[in-house]
Amino acid sequence: MKNTAAIGNTIFIYLVALLPVLLFANGKSQIITFLWEHLFSNNIFVPLGFILLLGISLYLVNILFLLNARNGKWTSQELCRTNMTVKLLQIPAYLFIFVVGLLCTVMIFTIGISFALVLFDIFSIGMTGLFACSAFYALKKEQKISGKMQLLYSLASFLFCADVVIAVLGYRISKPENTTRKT
Repeated sequence: MKNTAAIGNTIFIYLVALLPVLLFANGKSQIITFLWEHLFSNNIFVPLGFILLLGISLYLVNILFLLNARNGKWTSQELCRTNMTVKLLQIPAYLFIFVVGLLCTVMIFTIGISFALVLFDIFSIGMTGLFACSAFYALKKEQKISGKMQLLYSLASFLFCADVVIAVLGYRISKPENTTRKT
C-alpha cells in the first residue's frame, strides 16, 4: 500500500505535466498526433477526465494508506524516507508546470491552461500532504516529535515548497541519533 500510494502520487503530477506537452505538440509530432486522434478523439476532456479519475482514486488510496499507517504497520523512518523521496522526485514536474503556467498567463487565450494546472497542483499537494501526515503521526507515536510539532509539520505538508523542506526535516528527525558514519 505504501509503494502504491508513493508511486501513484509521483506519477500523477508527471501526467499533469504531460498534458501541456500533449496539447502544444499536437500536429508537430506523429506520436502525439496519433494519440490525440485515436486515443483521445481530439477531445481535451478525455485526458483531463482520465487524470481526474486517477486523482480521485489516488486520494482514496492515500486515505487508506493513512489509516494503515496509523496502525503502526511501518516505522517512522520508512515513512519519512518514502515521503521525502516522493517530494524530491516531484520537483522537476512542479518546476515544468510552473514554467508552462507562467508562460500561459502571458497570452490571454491560454490563461485557462494556467488555471487548470494550478487546480491539478493543488489536487496533487493534497494527496502528498495526506501521505506526509502518516509520517509525522509515526514520528509522534515514536515520541520523536511533540503533538504541536506533528500538527505544524502536517499543516506545512500541504503548502508548496514548505512541503519539501518539511519532508527532508522529517527524515532527518526520524534517523536514529546514535548512528555513526563509516569512512
